[in-house]
Amino acid sequence: MKLPYYAGCTLHTKAKNLNETAIKAAAKVGFELDEMPDWTCCGAIYSTNVDDLAYQVGPVRNLARASQMGGRLVTLCAACYNVLKRANRELNAAGNELVRQRLLDFVDERFDRPVSVIHYLDVLRSNIGWDRLRGNVARPLEGLRVASYYGCLMVRPREVLDFDDPENPVVMDQLVTALGGTPVDFDFKTECCGGYLIVNRRQAAVECSRRVLENIVSVGADVVATTCPLCQYNLDALQPEMPSVWRGFESIPVLYFTQLLGLAVGLGEDELALDYNTTDARPVFREKGLLS
Repeated sequence: MKLPYYAGCTLHTKAKNLNETAIKAAAKVGFELDEMPDWTCCGAIYSTNVDDLAYQVGPVRNLARASQMGGRLVTLCAACYNVLKRANRELNAAGNELVRQRLLDFVDERFDRPVSVIHYLDVLRSNIGWDRLRGNVARPLEGLRVASYYGCLMVRPREVLDFDDPENPVVMDQLVTALGGTPVDFDFKTECCGGYLIVNRRQAAVECSRRVLENIVSVGADVVATTCPLCQYNLDALQPEMPSVWRGFESIPVLYFTQLLGLAVGLGEDELALDYNTTDARPVFREKGLLS
C-alpha cells in the first residue's frame, strides 16, 4: 500500500526523528509513504477569518497537488493535519464554490479528485489494524509504561477532525497496547503545552509544559509519546529550564509515537533517531530490556 505523504517543514528540520522513524516503521508494518513532490508550507496555524483567502493558498495548493497523486493524503505533524483537514473541509463546503474556484485559479493547479486528509495513526488503526500490527511486533514493549500526550490540535475542533474523543482520546493508547506496552492514563492528555507562547512568552510555555509533565510523572509513566513537533519540543527541550519552577523536578523522555513503533517492530538503535531527543530514552529502554 503506497500512500501520498505530506511531511511539512518541521519534519525535515527540528522533527527529523518523527519523519525518519515513521518512514522506516511504515515499511515494517506494510505500507509506504510517497512524499509529495514540491509541497509547500501548510501555514502552520489555521486562519478562522472567513475572508482571509491569502492564508488558504498554502494548504489549498498542497491539497490540489495531493489530488493529482490519489484520493488520500497522509500527514504526521498534528499542526499540518489540523490545517490541511480544516482547509479541505472549507474548500469542499456547500456554498463555497466561488471561493474554491478563486483559490484554485490562483494556485494554478489541477484538482483531479476529492482528497481525504488522514493521519498516520489512522492508517495504523483503520488500514493496518491493531491485530495485524501485533503480528509485526518483533520487540514487545513489555513493562514500558507510556503516557500518550495528544495536545490541542489532534482532536479539536471535533466536528471537523472527527479523529478521536477530544476530551479522552485513546488511539495512541491503543497503539501502545498493540505494541505490548502499558498505556498510562493521566488528566492532562489534551491540555495545552504552551504552544507558540514559546516564541514570545517563554516562561508561560515552560509553566504549561511543566504542569503536563508533573501530571505524567505523578502517575508513574516511564516515557511520554506524542505526535506534535511543537508539543514534543516544549515538553522535551524545555526540561532543563524546569528545575527553576518545579522543586524536585524529575526528567522523563518525550518521544514521538513512531520511535516507539519503530522500537517495537525491530528497528535498530541507530535507526530510532534518539540523538535528536533532548532527554535520552536509552537508559529507560535498557532498564526494560528493550535495548541491549
